[in-house]
Amino acid sequence: VLAPDAGGLHVVDVAAAVAPDTTKEMTWAVTDTGFRMSLSAGVPDVLAHQVGPLVERLLAEHQLTPADVNHWAIHPGGPRILDAAVQSLDLPDSAVDVSRRVLERFGNCSSPTVLLVLDELRNTQPLQDGEHVIAMTFGPGLTIYAALLRQGGPTEV
Repeated sequence: VLAPDAGGLHVVDVAAAVAPDTTKEMTWAVTDTGFRMSLSAGVPDVLAHQVGPLVERLLAEHQLTPADVNHWAIHPGGPRILDAAVQSLDLPDSAVDVSRRVLERFGNCSSPTVLLVLDELRNTQPLQDGEHVIAMTFGPGLTIYAALLRQGGPTEV
């Protein structure tokens, strides 16, 4: 459950950034037959430079570091995107195991895939009160979104 008054994950804070000079790295076009996405092969390289600083700023606002994060729910846009996040945040490869399983099972369902990752995380790794989760997804522009979540009551971090 992701709700403000339930015992599930609570949103502590969010952050977003647009990587400079990346408007053509990921685009969405509305056509007569639906949405068309364009994704450059350079996206993982951009993310490798941008993800770490954004997440570290978000965590620092709450006196946390990546080592304080118990679980990572990173949008699995592809194996190289997950590798870029691991590299940028200096995480063990196992930190994105849940994201890799979701990618293998469902593929890249665009940014909302992170919700599948959170569901898989919740179903396979019971979260303990007070544990922190970073949920992260990416969008056109190239935009990076991160949310700091906390399991349990709405107690301040």
